Amino acid sequence: MAKIDTLIQAATRDNTRKSYRAAIEHFEVSWGGFLPATSNSVAQYLADHAETLSSATLRNRLSGIAQWHIDQGFPDPTKIHSSKK
Repeated sequence: MAKIDTLIQAATRDNTRKSYRAAIEHFEVSWGGFLPATSNSVAQYLADHAETLSSATLRNRLSGIAQWHIDQGFPDPTKIHSSKK
């Protein structure tokens, strides 16, 4: 069973990476967004697709955008940052 579990985990990671790549492509190519993104551009992207994409798809796209920023060392524009000091 350990080998099966390893294969399932590897496949899941591959599928996640493919999904995130598709999210970035949609954000940049289909919608015309720029990376690194701003919180405002991410909000506009979500608003522009709110009526045509499911909430699950929007969450996935948001995750892909967030992960791209994390991987590249940029602040995550999908998170709300407090201005309190």
